[in-house]
Formats: sequence, structure tokens, C-alpha cells
Amino acid sequence: MLELKPELSKGYLRCGKILQLKGEHKLALKIYERGLGKVNVGTDKDRVTLQSMFNKLQKSQAPRKTLDPLSYLPFELAETIVKELSIRERMVCLSVSKSWKRLLESSHNLWTTLDITCTRKKLSQKALRAYLKRSNYTIGEARIRNSSIESAKFQYLIRTCTKLQRLEIFGGDPVGESLTSALSLAKSLQYLKVSWECVISFPSALESLRHVQATIVEATFGDIHYYVPSNSWTWPRLENLQTLRIDSRNRDGILLKNLIGSIPKIKTLSLKRFDLEGVVPLDLRELQGLEDLELIDCGLRRLPLLPLTLKRLVLRDNLRLFDQQENTVPLSLLETFNCDSTGLNDETVVAVIKNAPNLKHLHMGSRLVGDYIAAHQSFPLCENIEELCVSYLPYEEKDFINLISKCPNLKRLDVSGTKVTGIAVKHFVGQGVTWIDLQVCDKVSPDAVEYARWKGVEVIFSFSRRPQPSWREQVGGLL
Repeated sequence: MLELKPELSKGYLRCGKILQLKGEHKLALKIYERGLGKVNVGTDKDRVTLQSMFNKLQKSQAPRKTLDPLSYLPFELAETIVKELSIRERMVCLSVSKSWKRLLESSHNLWTTLDITCTRKKLSQKALRAYLKRSNYTIGEARIRNSSIESAKFQYLIRTCTKLQRLEIFGGDPVGESLTSALSLAKSLQYLKVSWECVISFPSALESLRHVQATIVEATFGDIHYYVPSNSWTWPRLENLQTLRIDSRNRDGILLKNLIGSIPKIKTLSLKRFDLEGVVPLDLRELQGLEDLELIDCGLRRLPLLPLTLKRLVLRDNLRLFDQQENTVPLSLLETFNCDSTGLNDETVVAVIKNAPNLKHLHMGSRLVGDYIAAHQSFPLCENIEELCVSYLPYEEKDFINLISKCPNLKRLDVSGTKVTGIAVKHFVGQGVTWIDLQVCDKVSPDAVEYARWKGVEVIFSFSRRPQPSWREQVGGLL
């Protein structure tokens, strides 16, 4: 059998077993070792058994001389341990010894993730082929630094790994044609992320989504550059998309166009620095599955029309967003509301709170509150609120105390940049708050901070900067 089918493990296993029964252990060890060299990884399911028999016999022959920990462990346990290592650490382990290399390469499960974000040189074709062979071309996740792989190799990776579902692009170089040409070959991609380090043009982002529109479930673009708009730029129909996150460091806002009608099953939508100033009102009621919505620095002027399924709403940094209480609708599922750095006054915020009985996280700091009407006057009792941010609001200390007393189960409180003193801090601690942000609170003394910490409260606090001494004081110090 060794002569007729040298590429199979069964012959080496039978021959080795017979030699072991005859007491010829050294010869059996050589047979097993020869088999490991002849049988290719991934071609025979019995190769794992052959590797285990070799390790077991090698250990029994010289137990005191063997220092290799993997030879003492069952294959399944060794595989579990190696899975805890990073991809880079696994690559280093290949160089330890021939036995380690054979063991690691015999398990395809260890190589289903390709991570070249830490490589300093460009990935060679030989290295890429060797890695794909170890995985038996079953790579499901790839993390790429765009300067480490050329376009042709990128296409080869996408074309040969038909089970690739997750793709993340990092690095400081712009991406465009190299990404779109590779994605045209993708078969089952569900997750696509282009990090904020990589600039991608708006047309390239649309083309990327168009190539994977049948399978994509989650897409993130960290920095889209939006140049002169064109009527031909339209969003593809993304029937299965559930999460979309788009940001742009370019101040030219991205136009919404037909986006809302193209994502019928969306659950999480995050748009940053879009141009929504002219979209009045923004109607999102057709997105019946939407649960998480972020519209940050989008130039909103009115509250959007929202679906009843919403659980998280973030509208921060929309300085032109002013009061429209008539647009507030019952949001019985809403748990998080953030209107930091907006023009919403206290009455509008209170109207939203009253329509959200399950609200747990409320951020309403740094707002342009106009006449400084204290919110506590009409603030309802909120037994579910656990986190509250009222930073940089021009309320008096008594207003903060009265407001926070309406939240009996509050755990996290941000009053940074306010007029509170140690009196308010002691009140917050006595109410049961376990985390307080007191940065830029010039009226809070170090004694109040130490008292809160002594009570087990985590306090974020830093002393004010010492003022620069005057010229007279500097001269006086020299005399």
C-alpha cells in the first residue's frame, strides 16, 4: 500500500502499528515521519491521526529529553491553545520547529482569518499562496492594510476565497479602483469596513456597495470624500443591509439622494456630516425596522419624523436644530437620547422624555438653551434613567440638584463645565450615583472629590490650570 498509494495516510498507519507491535519503535517512528512528509496537508483526513501517532510515539521514546509542550498534548487541546494566539504569533510559531510547523499546518481552522495590518513589507505572491493553502482556501475574514497588498493580489485573494464574509481595510493610503475591482469578484461578502484612515471617494463607495448589494449586511465607510455632485450618483438597492455607518472629514456635506428608499431592512443607521439642511422634514417612518439612528453634524433644522421601533437616537452637533415640539411622537422603545450641542430648548427635550417612558441614557449638555429656563420645572420623574449628561449647561446649582433628584436610579452623571460645588457633589453621592464627571468644575474643592471617592464613587476630576503669574509677581520672585 505504501508503494501503490504513498499519498494516503492509511499505509503508514498500518505499517507503523505493526512495527510497534513487533517492538521496532524507532523504525515505526521513521515510517510515521516519512508519511508526514509524503501526505500533503488537507488531502487526507487521516493525516491528523498520523500526526498524533507520531507525537505519541516520539514522547514515549524520549520523555525526559522532549521539551516540546505540544507533543504532550492531544491535538484538539493544542489547537485550542493556538487559537488564543494572534495571527502574527501563529506565523512566528511556524518557525519554531518542523514538528510545530506540521502540527499548525494540519489544522485549517487556525488559518481562516488573514490579518496583514501589522506587516511592514508588501505581501508576496508566494506568501499569499502559502497562507491560502494552509486555510484550504476557506478564509472567512480578511484584515488588510492597503499599502501591503497590490491590486492583482487583492483580486486573487477575493477570487479564490469564495467563503470570505468579512473584509476590513486599514492604512493611510486612499482606496478606490483596487477595492472596487476586487469586490466585483466577491461571492459571499457580508461585512465591509473601510476605516477612517482610508479616504474613499463617494462614487467608489457606491460602486463597492453595488458589487456586493446581493449579500452585504453591514457596511462602514470612515472617510468619504464628496466632490462635485452628479445626478448619476445614486444608491444601489440594498435589500439585506442592516447596518450602515458613513462619516466624512470633508466639510462638503454628502447629499442624501435616494438612500432611505434603498435600505428597507436597515436596523442601524449612522450618518455624519451629511447635508440634510434642505431636507425638511426628514421622513424616516418607512424604515420600520430601524432601531439605532445617528444624525451627527448634518445641519438639521427640524426633528426628523421617526419610526416607532427606535431604541437609540443621537442628534448631537446639529447647532441649527431648534424647537419643534409638535413633531415629537411616542417612542415607547427609546432607551438612549442624545441632543448635545443642539438648539433644542428644555421644553422640547422634556416633550421627548415624556414620550419615551423606557429612557435609560439621556445626554442633553452643551445646548443653546436661550433663556436658560431650568428643565427641572417640568422635568418628569424618570425612574429608568441610569445615565445623564448635563455638561456645560448654565443652570444654577439648585437647578441641578432638583433635576437630578427626579432620577432616583441614576448611576452615571456628567456635570463637567458647570457651576456645581461640593454641596451638589455630596447630594449626588447620597442619592446613589457611582460615577461623576467633574472636569472644569472650578467651584468643586478637592475635599469634595476625596469625599466622593471615599464613598466608593469613581470621579473624573482635574485641577484647574494655575494662572500665569504677572510680570510684577515674576520680578518680585527674583528679589
